[in-house]
Amino acid sequence: MDKFFKNKILIIVLAALIFLLNGCSAVKENRIRQDVLSDANLPEETRRAINLKELVAGMTKEQVIASWGLPCKWCYGTRRNPGGDTWEYHIPGAESPIVGADFIGIGTGIYLYFDKDGILKYWSNQ
Repeated sequence: MDKFFKNKILIIVLAALIFLLNGCSAVKENRIRQDVLSDANLPEETRRAINLKELVAGMTKEQVIASWGLPCKWCYGTRRNPGGDTWEYHIPGAESPIVGADFIGIGTGIYLYFDKDGILKYWSNQ
């Protein structure tokens, strides 16, 4: 096999793997969203925020995922901590809703801060 052919196969395999992994994330996000929104005890303020793709302090991690999707897995700002996790999200465009995206970058997103029990405390772009 020549080098060009090997590189082409590698690119195809990597692209297929990326599509597969992104598809699995979308299925997980959709399942979590359905579970959260089917909860009869979900406060109306939280339900409205999820439907508008907004955040409310006091949301659980599952409620945040239902609203914004999964956080960026590969980003510097997504970290697990005993005192509370930090999740990083990226803004795809000024007119677009905020969604989780797996772009690598430092300081290019919005950071969500959870307490040790997984409850959203606050968020910022720093």
